[in-house]
Amino acid sequence: MFRKLTKQVVCYCLLFSSCSLYAQSPGGIARHSVWLKGKFFADSSSTASLNFNPATSLDNTSLQIRFPGNMDDLRRATIFTVYHFPGIDQDAPVWKMNGGFGDLFLSSRQVYSESGKMKMMFEKTGTETTKKPETVISTYVRQQNSLSAGNTVSNNEVDIQFGNATPSPQSPQSNGLVAEFIVYETILKEKQIARIESYLAIKYGITLEKNYVNSQGQTIWNRKTEDLYSNNIAGIGRDDLSTLYQKQGTSCSASDQLAIGVDKIAQSNSKNTGKLNDKDYLIWGDNAGNFTFSRGTDAKGNNVLLTEKKWLMKSAGETAATISTELEIDTKTLLTAGFPKEYFCLVIDRSGTGDFAPENCTYITPNNISPDGIASFSGIKWDIDGSGKDAFSFGLKTKVNNLIADADAAKLLSFQVYPNPTTDGRYNIAVTLNKPTDIHISIYDIHLNLIETKKAAGQANYLITGKINAASGSYIIKLFTPGKEFSQIIIRP
Repeated sequence: MFRKLTKQVVCYCLLFSSCSLYAQSPGGIARHSVWLKGKFFADSSSTASLNFNPATSLDNTSLQIRFPGNMDDLRRATIFTVYHFPGIDQDAPVWKMNGGFGDLFLSSRQVYSESGKMKMMFEKTGTETTKKPETVISTYVRQQNSLSAGNTVSNNEVDIQFGNATPSPQSPQSNGLVAEFIVYETILKEKQIARIESYLAIKYGITLEKNYVNSQGQTIWNRKTEDLYSNNIAGIGRDDLSTLYQKQGTSCSASDQLAIGVDKIAQSNSKNTGKLNDKDYLIWGDNAGNFTFSRGTDAKGNNVLLTEKKWLMKSAGETAATISTELEIDTKTLLTAGFPKEYFCLVIDRSGTGDFAPENCTYITPNNISPDGIASFSGIKWDIDGSGKDAFSFGLKTKVNNLIADADAAKLLSFQVYPNPTTDGRYNIAVTLNKPTDIHISIYDIHLNLIETKKAAGQANYLITGKINAASGSYIIKLFTPGKEFSQIIIRP
């Protein structure tokens, strides 16, 4: 039986153990014979990583390991591999095992054995719209007939070659990553497999097609209950029995690069100095919506446009609600460079319903939007009401006042833009000031490209009309008076 559970990211350090009876083990499942993780070739100069954790690059042709002497017989085995390849259609070698038990090969598209006359092709999971290469958890369960009496296998004959030892035009060189490789010399039960796959999925930001469970088998993400948001799942969490201590994470399959970490996101998971308590988890997934703004009931009531893409945050653990996090989101597809951070906001629906009713929402402006378009929000706590979940999205404020200190500046009494939304592009701008004042109005598209400008002078009351002769979308109308700037957003469906 072979299971391919998609998507991307992560890993660290080497633990090559035999018949482990240690307290810590993958998913809390003991007695693994081999456990490789992270950068498990000491002579490798690779600095590759998946989901903020180190991984082993397959672009080296000498990645070969002799199995430990206690290895008995792999005719009954459960093997887990986490690997990543930059090309969705690429069929490249992951590993090859040889020995008296027979041969076994795993590539990015198939598993096969020449001696066993077995070949299984994997379905193509990538799509034309996939923005990120996939990372995969491969779970292979092998059951063959036992060796006949007197026919034994020398453990010294069993070795594994990662990548391709002899690249050729017929067998291209691997250029992917392997983050984790685990071997059990037994056929694990489904519940045991689920615990190991959940551990790997959280660690590497991989979306499972099943429930996520902790090392005690308790469900921490229910796909059926949270079906709407079971896309691009990622999380952070600590589970000592499972050796999981993921302090920051992102989904391997989402293009928006949403990342959440304890305290402050660092360059790597190991460099994050934040703390988590054992069995505390924060797990999030999205509704697969478009990362574009639209007008909804929340925007109508609070002058905020929400993205169609929305997320659900689930918490598990006694102290998960106390975790202070930093959130980063790539806004390059939404906002132009230098876009004023005052317009952009994180919107958290504390009810967890996803309705985003204004009375249930918290609106948080980013601490910063970098020149590369990365918006960061710090000091965010989740599930503060103890309901077990929050919904969240991102918004664009339709009204922002940027005040500049000027004691003599005119006072704005009213600034209205209507109708909003405008069905045909026609609009009215009504401005009332406390004294006659010159004004300047500029209209920009969502990427801050200037559409038109208008000037008027010598009055305290203005009514300015116009028409947006451009495509449907959101437009920013800026009103400038001496010493002050005011902004609103108008929608053209």
